[in-house]
Amino acid sequence: MTVSAQKIKKSKSESVTEESGNGAGNGSVDGKPTAHRPSRRQDIVDAAIRVFAAKSFPEASIQDVAAEADVVPSAVYYHFTGKDELFELAMRRVMDMVNEVVDQVRSEEDPEEVPSLEAVTLAVWHWVEAHPDESRLMHYHLPGATAETATLRRDFEGVHVQRAFDYLLPAAVPPTKRGAAVAHASHTLAIRTLIELLMTIHALRMDEGPLSRHASKTLSRAVVDVGERIVVTD
Repeated sequence: MTVSAQKIKKSKSESVTEESGNGAGNGSVDGKPTAHRPSRRQDIVDAAIRVFAAKSFPEASIQDVAAEADVVPSAVYYHFTGKDELFELAMRRVMDMVNEVVDQVRSEEDPEEVPSLEAVTLAVWHWVEAHPDESRLMHYHLPGATAETATLRRDFEGVHVQRAFDYLLPAAVPPTKRGAAVAHASHTLAIRTLIELLMTIHALRMDEGPLSRHASKTLSRAVVDVGERIVVTD
């Protein structure tokens, strides 16, 4: 290759690089980011959380999510099959966040002591206040706008029902299988009642809900007290 040919090739390469840096060579449309960027999928799910938190599932559209994520609708379809899958993943993300909050509290506790229901309740309480969009999505759309999210709800509750048995104070084991089954059913009912109560209270204190007028600290203390009466004490 001659020196002149090398210079021409280098000039073309630099031109392509400049165009890519300006967005002309990266697949962008109307100045919107490309669908292929590795973090784009994450950005779209984050946008979906905000959209579904503001609108009901039937009202929200892929176009709404695309606008919120600042991408074209085809970028959403590049990563997801449609609104149902996107909604499921958004809900799963929020539930995973709650699970991480609970796991963090449990990891900091003394393994020799009975886990603290109060510590977990307050940690989730503060998470709800710090994450309004995620909280609206979780508490306004459950038990589930789709079959998949209804299954997610059942699995989520199942995990926390099982964990909540750790909060029970040590007690004598019933002498019969029937007695043990009755005790287990009674504890399960108490735990499910507490979970439903907490979900309801969180929903009622959001935005302009009837519990939003009450001081957060006062209300959280009352919830902790009721929770311990339901689950921890006989």
